[in-house]
Amino acid sequence: MAVLTRSRAAAEGARKSILQFPNEILSMVLEYSSTLELWALCRTSKRLRSIATPLLYRNIHLRSADQTVLFIRTTQSQPSSSESSESLLLHVQEFVIANDNVLVGATSEFIDDLNSVVMKMTKLKHLLLSSKAFIDFTRLLRDSNFRHLQTFRYVLQPTPSSTDSEEFLKFLARHRGTLTTLCVDCGKPISFTRSIDLPLLHTYDGPSGVLKFLKKSLGSLRSVVLRWREPDIDYRSPLKQLSKAHSLQTLDIVIVDISPGRLREPTILAAVAQYVQHIQVLRFSRSNNLYGFAFDDLMPMRQHLSRFAALSELRFAIFRRESVSAVNDDLPILDAWLRTEWTGDWLMVHGFLRVRRWMID
Repeated sequence: MAVLTRSRAAAEGARKSILQFPNEILSMVLEYSSTLELWALCRTSKRLRSIATPLLYRNIHLRSADQTVLFIRTTQSQPSSSESSESLLLHVQEFVIANDNVLVGATSEFIDDLNSVVMKMTKLKHLLLSSKAFIDFTRLLRDSNFRHLQTFRYVLQPTPSSTDSEEFLKFLARHRGTLTTLCVDCGKPISFTRSIDLPLLHTYDGPSGVLKFLKKSLGSLRSVVLRWREPDIDYRSPLKQLSKAHSLQTLDIVIVDISPGRLREPTILAAVAQYVQHIQVLRFSRSNNLYGFAFDDLMPMRQHLSRFAALSELRFAIFRRESVSAVNDDLPILDAWLRTEWTGDWLMVHGFLRVRRWMID
């Protein structure tokens, strides 16, 4: 009968250890670990730390000012000479400021440190910067060059004297060979000095007025989110430009703080049916609780919808009946019209009416 000695027990335990797997397998397994689990693994052994650290810092989402301060302090404390290849910033592929309030009230020194930190993320693929306050990222736009950048979200400063918009164009020009998704935000209308040429761009999300500066990139667009806010309520020009986007499949119309009397869904629907009737998905939404339909709109809307050849999903913002019945008595009529005039499947989800696979008689 075999005797289990201490040395043999240790050998048996070693064979059953997770460390017996190659680094590639361990990395695939650890991708399913949470941030806290990766942080704990970094403290177990040098080998697990070398595997877990790239995963721990691959996606950085900053949700508070304190978290941002700690992140900058951590990265600035790392050695930058002999161990530069092991720097934490080299592992970052996605950097997101996930809360608009993170940088509100930030000092110029803090923003300068943040600029310096982000510029060292040479393997960055997704850069999403957002803030309610207009933050000066001019240095980042001017001096950075991310060879793998695919997604970029930025808040433009609307002041005429600012060089932010010019540096923004130069930044896009440097990344035209990799950029596929562009998200732009601006509180007021802004004008660029020239058009933007992004041959790989397939997704745009931003003000409708910026679309005219993307005319060289329209051919590759597949998904577009157009946001209208005062005083920019010109809906025909951007949609006319999208008539050249032959690959466009999804169009989202977002109306921000504009009353139905100024900009209405049925009116926009008519222009969409005229210029981009080849789209497959069309969605409307509003930032306020105003309802943009009337009884007289129903039959014209039916005629506009008949012009779409490939539409498979249509969504209008229809708010809960109890919240609007006292304001608009046409809501039940519209609801009944959508049920009776369309053949196909419909589903009421979270206050939105989604219609799929229909035919018009």
